[in-house]
Amino acid sequence: MILVRHSEPPAGFCERAFTLIEIVVALTIIAVISAVAIPTLKGLDREEKARVPMKTLAEMVLEVRERAMRERRPYQIVFEHEGIHASPAMYPYEKREDFLEHFEEMRTPPPREVIERVEVTRQEIEGRPQAAAQGETPLFQPPWTVTIPLEEGTECEVLMWGDGEWDVIEGDKMRRWVFQPTGMANPARVRLHTRTADLEAGFDLLTGEMVGERTRPIAEQP
Repeated sequence: MILVRHSEPPAGFCERAFTLIEIVVALTIIAVISAVAIPTLKGLDREEKARVPMKTLAEMVLEVRERAMRERRPYQIVFEHEGIHASPAMYPYEKREDFLEHFEEMRTPPPREVIERVEVTRQEIEGRPQAAAQGETPLFQPPWTVTIPLEEGTECEVLMWGDGEWDVIEGDKMRRWVFQPTGMANPARVRLHTRTADLEAGFDLLTGEMVGERTRPIAEQP
């Protein structure tokens, strides 16, 4: 026979479980913290999504500046009410439709016969046979361009150095922002009023980095 001996608990030791009141209090605290934290996290996520247009513009500015310095040629950013466009600097069209037409031409491959004619001319200069090799496809290399389409209803405002007041980009109006081969550009601030937020930011004269960014979310309509 095996005898099992139960040891006595030390003096002053008392085993106890959580009472119902303690459990209710703990659950109440958790519920209160969740009620505060979840809307805050949702608000942060909503604000981050609202910042996307300005963050995209900031990335464009850095890319334009870097290309201008690397290629040692001026680049430009053009604001108009349907979009923001980046490209090598070109003739400063005064009319929006003229700019957009030429901008689209820059991105559109010419007809095939034009490409073939240019290819043959290039081969003649290089002393190669006058006809392109069978099966060889001449390559079209358009200049680098980028467009940030603005959501319908978005209002864009630009404040360049020397402007007395914000310039609202509406109708046929447009503004050019040119980056020189040195990387320098006219200091500028940009405002974007979207359906979900009012955004504003400036861009550093020397680095092109976004500074002084402000975001004011707009309450969603029920």
